[in-house]
Formats: sequence, C-alpha cells, structure tokens
Amino acid sequence: MLRKNSLCWSADVSVAAWGSRGEGGQLHAHPPSKASLVKSSNQKYNLEKQAKILIEGFVASARKGRFCQVYKIKDDEMKDTLTNIEVYERDLTVEVLEHVGSECSKDVFTAHYSSLLRCGPPQHVTFRRHSDSHVDVSAQWSQDDAKVVTSFCVRHKDVTDHQDDGNWRQVCCQGAAGCHLAGVKGSPVLEVQVACNISNKCSQCPWGHVYMLPPELTRPPLNLHVVENKMADKGGQRMISLTWMFAEEHDGFNVTLAKVSGEPPLEVLSVTRPPITLLLSNSAFHVYVNAFNNVSVSPSASITLMPPHGDDNGRRLSVRVHNQTSFSVLWKDDLVRKYKCFCLEWSATYGPYPPNVSYKSFHEEANNFWTVVDISEQLQAYTSYDVWLHVRGQQQTCNLKRVNNSQEATFAKARFYYLEGSPASAPSNLSVVSVTSSSLELRWSAISPEDRRGFLLGYVIHYAEDWQPERNISVGPLVHKYTLKGLRNRAAYRVQVSGFTRAGQGVRSAARMVETRHGISSNLTALVVISGLVVLTALLGSHFLRRAKVAFWPNIPNPEKSQSMQKFNTPTQLLLQPIDSLKLEEECMATNLLVVELRAPTSSHGLSTAVDDQSAANSHDPPPLASCFSGYTSLDVIQQLMMMGGEGTLTR
Repeated sequence: MLRKNSLCWSADVSVAAWGSRGEGGQLHAHPPSKASLVKSSNQKYNLEKQAKILIEGFVASARKGRFCQVYKIKDDEMKDTLTNIEVYERDLTVEVLEHVGSECSKDVFTAHYSSLLRCGPPQHVTFRRHSDSHVDVSAQWSQDDAKVVTSFCVRHKDVTDHQDDGNWRQVCCQGAAGCHLAGVKGSPVLEVQVACNISNKCSQCPWGHVYMLPPELTRPPLNLHVVENKMADKGGQRMISLTWMFAEEHDGFNVTLAKVSGEPPLEVLSVTRPPITLLLSNSAFHVYVNAFNNVSVSPSASITLMPPHGDDNGRRLSVRVHNQTSFSVLWKDDLVRKYKCFCLEWSATYGPYPPNVSYKSFHEEANNFWTVVDISEQLQAYTSYDVWLHVRGQQQTCNLKRVNNSQEATFAKARFYYLEGSPASAPSNLSVVSVTSSSLELRWSAISPEDRRGFLLGYVIHYAEDWQPERNISVGPLVHKYTLKGLRNRAAYRVQVSGFTRAGQGVRSAARMVETRHGISSNLTALVVISGLVVLTALLGSHFLRRAKVAFWPNIPNPEKSQSMQKFNTPTQLLLQPIDSLKLEEECMATNLLVVELRAPTSSHGLSTAVDDQSAANSHDPPPLASCFSGYTSLDVIQQLMMMGGEGTLTR
C-alpha cells in the first residue's frame, strides 16, 4: 500500500507513481467500482476539482512507450491511505501534487518496493492486569495484515498524577495473538501502544492508539448482605435485595447467578452500583459479585442462597421410595391443568455446605406424579433427603432461559428417608432443675438432626429406684422437659432419656442419680389436713349455723309474739284442770337446753286463770314462759312444749 506524503489533501491532489515493470506486470486500483481508467501519453498536472492518481511506467514487452493510468477519486472519498495497489518488486517513484487556489505544489519521493510495505496498527486491543505484576495484551489485526503479521511489540510508561515519566519501555513478543508484560506494578496508571514487529513483509509498523490502563482491582467487594422477602402474592418465589461495598475506582459490577444444582443457564447481570434486586424461586443459588474496569476484574465475593427452612407449602407433596436409585414424587393438586413443565431437585438434608443438589426437569400433561429412575448418586440408608417440586409457566421447552425473574416457582417441599434407623445419639444436657420430696423436674436438649436417622416420634424417660423395676414415660418429639410425680420420700432414683423412631429406641443418655428431699409422707399429710378441717368445722360450725338460720328463715315470727303465746296472756276460759297458780322456773344451760318445771298446787276452785302481768312482775320467780322462749325458733318452742307436756298435764 502507498501512504500519502505528509502534505495534506486539501482541494485537488494528484499522485503519480512510476517504475520499471517486469513482463506482464499490471497496476490495479481497488475498488474498481470507484475508479475510471484513462490512458494518456503526456504528463500534465490536472487541475480539475478532483483528485487523480497518475501512474506511469515502462513495459518491457512488444509495445514501447509511456502509458498513464488515472484513478479518479471524489473529494468525499479521499483517505489518508490508498490501499490495494498492486506493484512489482522494483523501485517506485511517487509524485504528490496539491492544488490550493491558483497555486500548485509538488512533492516527489523514490523508494524500493520492499520499504513501502506497511502493516497498520491493530484494530482491537484488550488488556488484563494481574496481581502478580504483569499485564496480558491481546491484539487483532485486519484480515489482510493478519496474514503477514507474525509478531508485535508493546511499549508502555508509568503515569503518576497525570504526569508520565517520559521513558517508554518496549517488549516484543512472538505470535500475533498475545503478549506478556512482566514487572509491571499493579498500582500506577500505564500508557500503552501496540504495533506490529518489522519484518520483510511489514517494513512499516506505525504505533497505534495510546491506551490508558487504570490500576488493577485487587480486592473483592465487602459486606455482601442479603435481605430476603418471601412473595406471599407469588407463592414459591422470593424477592432478594443484594447490597455490598467497594472502595476502589471501577467501571461497574458483574453479578453472576447460577443454580447450585448446576442446571443451566449461568446468568451475568451488570450494574453500575449496588443494590440489585433479584426475583428467584425457592431453589438454591450461587451468587458472585465482582467489580471491573477496562483492564481488570476484582476477585469475587460470593454467597449461597439456600431454600427457606420449613417451607412445605401445606404438605402437598409425598414421596415413595422404590430402591436406592428410584423414587416417585406425588402432588395433591391437579397441576397439569395449569403447568406442563416441572423440575425436581433433591439433596441430603444434612450434608456439606453448599449441598450437592441433583435435578431433573420434565414435561408432564396427564399424571400428578413423576418417577425418577437411575439417579447418579444412590440414596443412602438412615439419611434424610429433601425434595422440591418447581413449576414453570413456559409451555414449549422446559429448560430455563434465565435465572433472575424467570417463570419458575416452587410448588412444595417434602422430606423422606430411603431407610430409617433408631437414633444414633442420646438427648444431650440432661439435668434435674427441681427436686421435692415427691417429684423431679427434668430438662434435656433435642437429639442432633444428623443423628436421628429417621423421623423422630418422641422421647422415653426411664427412671427407677435401685430395688424397684424400671418405669418408662413417653412424651412427644417437641417436649424437652417433664416432671416425675408420685415419688417416694428420701429415695434415690436413676433417670435416663432416649429418643425413638419407627425403627425403635435409640441410645440412652448418661444416667443421673437423684435423691428426693426429706418430708412428710403423703398419707400423713392428708390425715393432718383432714383433722384440721374437722376441728375448724367444729369451732366455726355453730356460728355458721346460727347465721344460716337467720339467712334462710328470716320471716319466722318471734315466738313471744306468736298468736299461740298471746293466748296465755289473754283471760279466757280454758278446758283445763283448775289451778291456783302457775309458776315457771327456767334454767339455761351452757348447752343451750331449756329445762322447765311445772308446779301445780291444789286449789278448791275448778277453773284455772292466767297469771296477769302485774303478778308476774311482782313475783320473785323467773320470767314467764313467753319471756323464756324469746330468741328461739318455732321448732325449739315446739320441742320445749313437748318436754313440758311430759311432766305436766295440758288439756283442752
């Protein structure tokens, strides 16, 4: 190719080149669609308003003479370099004519063909800085230059505070693909240029564009933090907010998402700054975050997003294990009416972190179950497994197209065992927190989930005295404390606790020897309590009976004012044996009994008269009968009258 002289193209420019040709030599201009070939025998400066290339040469064949080829190039097509002009390996003379206004300037240079072979700078260059103080440089040339460029050179210099040291350091590398710059510190900014290495096919190798290389990013993002929000309105999905910190200068961040199961695809999201919000299913995901600039990528900060704990979505999933390489998953809902694409994921519940997750995506339109066969990693006995069923809204292909904001949602989760066994360890931290003369309060910690080896159904408390048979009490799997009651006073007991599954009881805890406290026996305590109640009742019974009589019989009249007693004070004729006088004596005993004596002296009169109030008042005897009965109920009065009737004679 022929490079223009340093004179710039302004208005009209003509270039002439000539040299000695071999037989059959030809000159070609490319592309022919943009050139018109004109023969001319004279040499003139064409001052028309168009650029022309005049090429003259001698032909050592039958024809002799001068020939001129003119290539017309429009003003808007003029370039710095004219390419694809084929010449012979001879001396070449080039004239450059420039017309500016009414003046015409000319420049002529002569050179050998080999010195005019020029390979331009690369079209695309990439850099990668490394922490071990070196830089990788990759270059790509144009299609024509790539055929002859076999090696290239890189020169660089340090720039500190936008001041370069002025000293270029150059390295040449074999091969046109890559070059390695060693001994380059990672901190300073570098200016870098790339050019081909001079050879017999590339006699001219100009330096390319000056690239500015920022410092290498050597530290990962810090304080990677996840905030998770379960999407209640979108069952089986969760909103993840991811934040981090980064102090170095950078162009942006790459956030890489991948399923822990290894199911493709691996999705890379680019953001200029945190945070980033992700919409994911309840599957397990790896998340990697790194910063980047145009020459380096920082180390990654990573986190594993595990499925939510205890999320079985209403126990809508069940598992039937056939053997160590096959099991079936059944779901209750008629999902095939809405979904056609599904994915099963399963892994050991308690294992390495992150877990080894297997997956199987499938298409199902008729049944509400799927059988997994010939799994690569066999199911192990006494090992707990979790299985998740994911549904996908896509209809045609069941493979994920992306990870973030995909159409996948988790329908349900279930836990299963291939083969259950009894617990391999005992409940830990068995302690006695309270002791009385007849009870013991026990507490213990749950069996480690890894050692249960089956679905834990509960705990068994074993306790016994040294000379008595052992007794057992079973409690539920969520109970971690219990009080033993009805124990003997000052007796030593041996206590142990164990767990049990469908396969039976497991290992017992270490025995604890505990002695109940000294105290009164339960029978004696009951006797003392009953005796105290009897005494208290005797002391307070009479008082309570009196108050009860008043409360329940408040309207019973006072016997003193009753109609029957009033008749004793009213003169009337009674059908009684005549008596002269009636004298009553009373004696009130401590037992609240009333003794009445009737004394009837002999009288000549046949009629009995009542004792008037005045004689009763003047008498030194006790008060009359009505006064003695005051304060008593009707029942007491009747009893007293009956007693009186036993000693005296009352007639009507």
